[in-house]
Amino acid sequence: MEKILNIYKEKLEKEIAKKKGEVRGTAKFEDLVDRIREDLSNIGRNLLAMFYQELVRYVEQNNPDFIKNNKDKWDSILERANSLKEYGLYVAPIDLIKEENNTLPLAIGVGSFVAAGVITKLLLKKVKILPAALIGAIGGVGYNLIFGEDESKKREMLLEYIDDAQDWMRTALENMYKIFQDAVA
Repeated sequence: MEKILNIYKEKLEKEIAKKKGEVRGTAKFEDLVDRIREDLSNIGRNLLAMFYQELVRYVEQNNPDFIKNNKDKWDSILERANSLKEYGLYVAPIDLIKEENNTLPLAIGVGSFVAAGVITKLLLKKVKILPAALIGAIGGVGYNLIFGEDESKKREMLLEYIDDAQDWMRTALENMYKIFQDAVA
């Protein structure tokens, strides 16, 4: 039975490698971000469903006496495994990667505006709104251009997201395996 688990872990590795290849090779990054969570969720659900079916067949073929002699326990195993198959896979929302964080450049722009207003008030005894606004805009945009996230950082975050999803899927497969271990022990 452990051999079956390893086969499904290998299938998971192949699917994840394909997704990572898409992330590294796609030109339309934003389109990929929109669909990646759903793809990962489907991969996990499909692998869990196939693994479930294969484990049921394995127990039916290799330990039919367990099913016959432990009807309640077998039903409990199937119920727990079905619950895991339906609800045991969680792939985190991807919104954190999709949203660009404009808070810091905005804060720098507002800070520059206020600082420019204070400086013009001190130097000229009057606040000059237009130069302060211009300095504020330049400060915010300049920060975003110099320190803003580029696409390569977003791609790296997406690859980390895929790694996290892979860990969740591997754990779900291992949990399914543990549920069925009682039937072959």
